[in-house]
Amino acid sequence: MNRDELLTLMPLNIEINTGEDPSNALHNILMDDEWAREVGREERFPTVRVWRHAPVQGLVVSKRDVAGAKGEEAMQVMAGLGWPIFVRPTGGTAVPHGAGVLNLSLLLPRTQEKVTTDAYYRLLCQPILDWFESMSLDATTGAVPGSYCDGNYNVLVDGLKLVGTAQAWRGGIAGTKSRHPGYVLAHACIMIDVDMVEATDVINRFYEEVGDDYRVDARTSTSLAQLLRLKRIEEAYDARTAQADFVRFLERYYSDANLDVQVR
Repeated sequence: MNRDELLTLMPLNIEINTGEDPSNALHNILMDDEWAREVGREERFPTVRVWRHAPVQGLVVSKRDVAGAKGEEAMQVMAGLGWPIFVRPTGGTAVPHGAGVLNLSLLLPRTQEKVTTDAYYRLLCQPILDWFESMSLDATTGAVPGSYCDGNYNVLVDGLKLVGTAQAWRGGIAGTKSRHPGYVLAHACIMIDVDMVEATDVINRFYEEVGDDYRVDARTSTSLAQLLRLKRIEEAYDARTAQADFVRFLERYYSDANLDVQVR
């Protein structure tokens, strides 16, 4: 599917929302599921959420990562090290959490159309690729062995991972008449200004504590601020600035596709 075909998967009326809970890091993460359930019940417009983590550093992991006694012990150890663990509804392995991270979440209703997870990943990644292109960064998608939470739909610049993605489908066909109205949650985690060496060390320490041999390599990843500095495009770039820039870009991106866009 090309870009125009992908955008046909978007509802005609959407909301771009920067809503955040800066006081509760876990609730800020779980707002994706809360809002997505409302989308499935037709109580909220299909939503493109552009949000920052609460200003608390930590790791976001899947339920599988912290299952059992080892997981509970690891959470206590990591909290003592100043890197608390937050559990997300989607799968995958650990990713950094903190003020230097920007998130993009597509919260869309389940439909009757036969659509693959690949299509939704591409729908999620394409505006990010185009946003980076507008900054003169040559971005693509692909796997990077050794990177944190690796997958085929990482977003890469210069072969280094800059964005991780995940996806979850819940319930059946959306709508108020459905017994179990469903939704699609597609999520991207963009490293804006993160020390990836420190974050990688912390991820590896967490998996050591849970008794898992999984390890990641800091040389596989980068941040947007680092790339912009290296290319002499921008000397300082933080998540707040990135959020405002990305929202403006997305408003144009979706409006150019003839979607009715509200920004909140």
